[in-house]
Amino acid sequence: MGALNLPQIAENQAAAYITSNDADSLLEKALCNAGAGLDAGGGDVSVSEQVFRENWLHTITGAATGGFSVTLPAVARPFMMHNATGEDATLVATGNSLVLPSGETRLFYTDGSYLYLPSDTSGLGGGSVAFASSLVSLSADASVPTGANTILNWDVENHDLDGLHDPVVDTSRFTIPVGISRVILSAQIRWDTNTSGTREIKFYKNGSSAYAGRVFLRRNAYSELLLNVVSPPLNVTNGDYFEVAVWQNSGGTRQIQQHDSTWFSIQAYA
Repeated sequence: MGALNLPQIAENQAAAYITSNDADSLLEKALCNAGAGLDAGGGDVSVSEQVFRENWLHTITGAATGGFSVTLPAVARPFMMHNATGEDATLVATGNSLVLPSGETRLFYTDGSYLYLPSDTSGLGGGSVAFASSLVSLSADASVPTGANTILNWDVENHDLDGLHDPVVDTSRFTIPVGISRVILSAQIRWDTNTSGTREIKFYKNGSSAYAGRVFLRRNAYSELLLNVVSPPLNVTNGDYFEVAVWQNSGGTRQIQQHDSTWFSIQAYA
């Protein structure tokens, strides 16, 4: 028996074509079938060995009320999974877990213990990802008082792979998950119409602007000034977080405009 439990032809077996046909049928199911029997409307779900062996694509359905887990059997095989629930799914194997964001379809491989993405490298532990990214923006103008560093809160997610940003708690932050070792940050902000003083933008790491590769930009003010910055590749560890800080000295409160040209982005790599 193998991972797919295909029947084996015995030595000198009569009517061996029957066993061969049965094996071919099971293999065809494993490579071509699409299963839609995973309903997360009631919370966490488990995939049975038979369903896992007989289907290549698994679709998770149901109106999930929050993040949930999908427990996989200890069966080695490649497979695809689509999350159509509106909430992030955590795929759980015996050795690790990986997040499948809502609306995403991804290819995975499991050796029966650990889950891997196609571009994973050996040595990445549980929950690791090979690449992740996020792009966030503002739902309304943000006020910036004169003479003080102000951290911007980003409450709109344009996309967020692997939970780098929380739209409810600590919305100012991109937080680094397990398995990421390097990131590149980008941001652009659009100031309101004012020509007094100067404007600044910088990235904070773990609440500080003192770190290798610090990014900082200052410009004299002009009407609807745009400031954009990009970091070099930055070394990171699990739990590090990054924010955008802005500063101005016009003598009054200024606004960062809610606009398509105001955003914060991260590219994260294993």
